[in-house]
Amino acid sequence: MTAATHDDVLRLFPGLQDHATLEILANSPTVGELETLFTLLSGDDGGLISAQSRESGRTYRLLNILNQSGIQPQPDRDH
Repeated sequence: MTAATHDDVLRLFPGLQDHATLEILANSPTVGELETLFTLLSGDDGGLISAQSRESGRTYRLLNILNQSGIQPQPDRDH
């Protein structure tokens, strides 16, 4: 899988704060993982809570970073 870059993070989560972007990149996510996070965050809250309870490790950390940043994915953008 392709490692995510700074541009990948901002493409999927425009407006994300610099410190949150750096935290995400420090976890070495792949582009596929970021796209999965985008999908999880774009769904209803029940699905996100369910996903968070199932996930562990890196995905859980990344979800927490994004949740704490208050970022909301743009539903009408291409990814």
